[in-house]
Amino acid sequence: MAVQRVRVGDVLSLHRNPVPIDETESYRQIGLYSWGKGFIHRPPCLGLELSNLRYFQVPAGALVLSNIQAWEAALAVSTDVETEFIGSNRFLSYVPRTSDVDVRYLLHYFLSEPGLHQIRQASPGTQVRNRTLGQQLFERLEIPLPDVREQQRIAARLDGVASMTARLDQTRVPLARVKARILARTEISTCPSRPLKDLLKSARSPIEVKPDESYRSLGVRSFGKGLIRYPATKGVDLSKLRYFSVRPSRLVVSNIKAWEGAVAMTGDGDEGLVASSRFLQWEAADPAAIDLQYLRLFFATPMGLSLLGRASPGSADRNRTLSSQRFLDIAVPLPPLDQQRRLVDLAAQIEAIEAQLEQRDAISSAVLPAARNEAFAELI
Repeated sequence: MAVQRVRVGDVLSLHRNPVPIDETESYRQIGLYSWGKGFIHRPPCLGLELSNLRYFQVPAGALVLSNIQAWEAALAVSTDVETEFIGSNRFLSYVPRTSDVDVRYLLHYFLSEPGLHQIRQASPGTQVRNRTLGQQLFERLEIPLPDVREQQRIAARLDGVASMTARLDQTRVPLARVKARILARTEISTCPSRPLKDLLKSARSPIEVKPDESYRSLGVRSFGKGLIRYPATKGVDLSKLRYFSVRPSRLVVSNIKAWEGAVAMTGDGDEGLVASSRFLQWEAADPAAIDLQYLRLFFATPMGLSLLGRASPGSADRNRTLSSQRFLDIAVPLPPLDQQRRLVDLAAQIEAIEAQLEQRDAISSAVLPAARNEAFAELI
């Protein structure tokens, strides 16, 4: 297969058709998502609301690049839909000079690793706001260009992969909402409430941090997203807070982020972790009355978040601190233990499916970049 090395400026031409702006007229602007995610179609606005930039028509069938975000793959191919929009001079619309160029091929090339590397070379600067794509630098780039039939074949194959991965993304089920709805439908709000001070006991055992020893500390993600298990670090590099040992099957609450649901459970293997004084650790004082996993689920619901928020006074994030006493004063609706455990089992099944879907999503998101890199590796 014969592959030419051609300059971008020899096969693409910058399209500039100015649009005179009338302050009383309505206009719709385009934007571009990064990482090849397509166009943003902004809502209508009056001409007087536009910035002082120059504006141009967007032609169909053009390779459109954001000159300030091209370095992070903000580019797309326009269709007839975009002709109803305008683009500021921040957007460069390139149309083919001849019928021997397929713009979909060029889109996929510039979204591949070698193509994006060239885009970044043409976007000099060390800070994000200064990484502007230079028009002349872009047009001087030399790119691999097989004959147009091969371009079309490559573009069609990669379009197919993109379509397949997009369909997978659309089937993503918001399982966190499913869990919340399950809890809501059990009508736990009608169950008798008990204060946590009757159900929990503190489970913090202080440790002496030794500067030369290694420690793995934990964190807690907001909105019930689980624990963060940080890599090992030397004691001398830990913060100056007090530290405590960690054991499995404990409820852990971040006292500075409880108001946004930073509640999690420790699991098997977590006994090697340490937790700073920022994290409250609890065990069940009455195992016959409470399943700690039920509490973890409850505090991810709107009702649970509201209770945590009310117990975390303050108007700024750094001041919204939850004390142990305020936490223990929270009264939670408490269904019978067997019902708690049924909810926990059901949530565990949902979370297992969620983990499988996340793994599928990770694989799916890697398929299109890998396909692009494979397609263009043969041409370079």
